[in-house]
Amino acid sequence: MSASDYQAPSNLKFPNSIFHIDREHMPALLSAIGTDLQDEIAEQLAGKDYALYLILAVEAAQKKAAELAPTTSKWSLPWSHPLSMDLSLCSIDCAEQCHLEHGHSLIFWFYSEEGPENWMDGFSDHFYDITVEVDADLLTIRRVSGPSR
Repeated sequence: MSASDYQAPSNLKFPNSIFHIDREHMPALLSAIGTDLQDEIAEQLAGKDYALYLILAVEAAQKKAAELAPTTSKWSLPWSHPLSMDLSLCSIDCAEQCHLEHGHSLIFWFYSEEGPENWMDGFSDHFYDITVEVDADLLTIRRVSGPSR
């Protein structure tokens, strides 16, 4: 498939999201990172204004997942499978934040499955996430965290 086959979904999953990238598009996005197609696919999924930020966030999330891989492969409870940080199974939502002291930033949330409607209900055993905060003014990664559980 060419990059032109990917269209940014219009159905936002969370009210404050600028855009949502469904997990079905993640394998193509991940395989395009570091190639000539990365800009084109990122623009189609996130829009021209957010493509560069998306690429920075994906690279930071990949690095975090790689750092966590030895640890997460050992996380296991008697009733669940070991956790694996597979970004190709994630969806992404993005929101903007403005801080008086830090300026403008974009928060990218990579999550492994649909969250429940009521966040108090918790998540399944297969849920994991990584959050990446990108400084929109300096084009730098401000913070990477996760998984939240």
